[in-house]
Amino acid sequence: MISSIADSYGLYDLNKKYSEINQFYYDENEVAKLIVDYQKFYFKPDLPKIKIENGKLIFKSQVYNEECNKNAIFYTNLYSNKIKENVSVIMIHGWRSEKLNRLESVFLNEFKKKQYNIYRYILPYHMDRFDKSNYSGEYFYSANLSRTLKSIMQSVNDIRALISYLKENNNKVIIIGLSLGGLIGNLIVEYEENINLLISIFPANNLAFTTFESEVGKYVKKDLLEKSFDFNKLNEIWTIINPSLNKPIIDLNKILLIHGSYDKYVLYEDTQKISKNWGIKNELLKCGHSGIVINKKEIRNKVIDFINKEL
Repeated sequence: MISSIADSYGLYDLNKKYSEINQFYYDENEVAKLIVDYQKFYFKPDLPKIKIENGKLIFKSQVYNEECNKNAIFYTNLYSNKIKENVSVIMIHGWRSEKLNRLESVFLNEFKKKQYNIYRYILPYHMDRFDKSNYSGEYFYSANLSRTLKSIMQSVNDIRALISYLKENNNKVIIIGLSLGGLIGNLIVEYEENINLLISIFPANNLAFTTFESEVGKYVKKDLLEKSFDFNKLNEIWTIINPSLNKPIIDLNKILLIHGSYDKYVLYEDTQKISKNWGIKNELLKCGHSGIVINKKEIRNKVIDFINKEL
């Protein structure tokens, strides 16, 4: 009951802000070039030239996606290389986040105690990387089909570029993604082998399904339907960003999937397909998307136990 009320309130609050101008954009030729080849879409990035300043790690993104996203940005908490072993945690926040606080409130203190190096990625069109839009995340996921594709392509590539840098310095790499960040993490392990652990918490899966079936996609769906663009068309175009349709290339024992049985943001009807198609068991909690707050302790304990066992 509490989870249901919390999710309903959260969705009400989320949907108070929406794109006032229809965001629909579909260039058939542009989209066709983007989705024709999975290996090109998820190409391996070159080793980036890193700059660390004012608590941020920054490098030029290798996917062009408007000027505001030209640099990949990670907020950092770094420790000396003299500690016993270098463990790096990459955290990926969810859609519409306005500050880095959800995953941080669950894990940051614990990881600091362990002296893990922490890299908190800023998704395209969010926080430091959004410009001209009405709110953080407005242009990441929308009825602009190619921009949504490019934003996911860029996210995967930026993080893989950081991973290549970390592996050059003999780091063990843990990825923790929440919601949309979980979807990004799930896509990364299908193309990047240099990951020691993946922890995906309440991950999104098929964004076409979310658009048409979840309250999260309410206004994206409205924009699409106003242009007579239906689910089947969208589902076909966004197949390339659906992680449940491919397989991870890392050891499946190194993956922890956490879902909420009452999640109203990313519906379990869709998200369960990830573990089923990957052939692994998931942790199904009796909570909704708001479980990241309400079930914080339970989630923290499950994740820390998993890291201690599998790393």
